[in-house]
Amino acid sequence: MDVSQTDGEPLPEFAEVAGDPGAYVALLKSFLVSRNIELSYANAELGTAHGASLKGRILLRDDLSAAVTFSVLVHEVAHELLHSGDRRAATSKTVRETEAEAVAFVVSHAIGLDTGTAASDYIQLYAGDKETLLASLGAIQHAATEILTALHTEGP
Repeated sequence: MDVSQTDGEPLPEFAEVAGDPGAYVALLKSFLVSRNIELSYANAELGTAHGASLKGRILLRDDLSAAVTFSVLVHEVAHELLHSGDRRAATSKTVRETEAEAVAFVVSHAIGLDTGTAASDYIQLYAGDKETLLASLGAIQHAATEILTALHTEGP
């Protein structure tokens, strides 16, 4: 079936982060190097996903806008920082995705990107809610602080 064969209003699309991250993309990549995290690009391997964290390796699409690239990369770095060790087994997919996206929101917003509803859309997709966020505030703050400290130590 083709979309032209359907009736009704178009389905809503998820919001995306917008703006210009400038030098922060390169600074974030330098942070990856300092943490021995490999970055590679693999559109076909990712399917419809924008990125993936694979314990010491991040896969990222190469066809994303600069703002989305930055936000997705922060999301995957958050997974590396928070969910690559023993803590992974103690958390659910909902918790892991909520934490990673909340970190991406905080860091993206802090460097001046327009985050809109992108983070809340994503968190709701994984059934995250206010209670999930409240229970994860310590982890979110820790990872966001580590990333922002690195970006501002080296950057603008």
